[in-house]
Amino acid sequence: MASQSHFINVIFTILFLSVNVFSPSRVSASKALIAKVCGDDAIPDHDFCLKALSNAQANAAKSVNQLVDVAMKEAVAKAHTTLNVIVEMMKKPSSPATLEALKTCQNVYKNSIRSFGMISDELSEDAMSANYDVSLIGPDAETCIKALAAASVNAPEIANGNHDLQYFSSLGHGMTAKMN
Repeated sequence: MASQSHFINVIFTILFLSVNVFSPSRVSASKALIAKVCGDDAIPDHDFCLKALSNAQANAAKSVNQLVDVAMKEAVAKAHTTLNVIVEMMKKPSSPATLEALKTCQNVYKNSIRSFGMISDELSEDAMSANYDVSLIGPDAETCIKALAAASVNAPEIANGNHDLQYFSSLGHGMTAKMN
């Protein structure tokens, strides 16, 4: 009798998990949400959007707000990586112009990390402000780009980071544009 009730519990658990956890409708709903968001005209680079939202957290998202949160967390992680590169470069002997350019980029990345990190909270309070604030991050990357160019600093990792700042800013702006 005990083994029969154990067997029924195991079968019930398997059925519950297969219907509620591994359900194709949940997975396809999240993928449909990602496709809808990334396919929107407000998103200038659809491929970047799909790539940025191709992770487990995005696939588990049930709303655009949750997707924005995932994207902004990814932006923060990438910006931290580039900031670490900048800090390491600043430790090496370099010209005063190079050091000044790196300090400029360091400030850009510190501000970008703070700004990307605030977007999700701000979104719940005022979508229009979140939209505006995230749109300012991309142009800030230009400050770093210009500083590096003026000092003739060739730093591919920072250049890639600047590219990411611009794309994530654009992505965040596009994702929050219709939430007002």
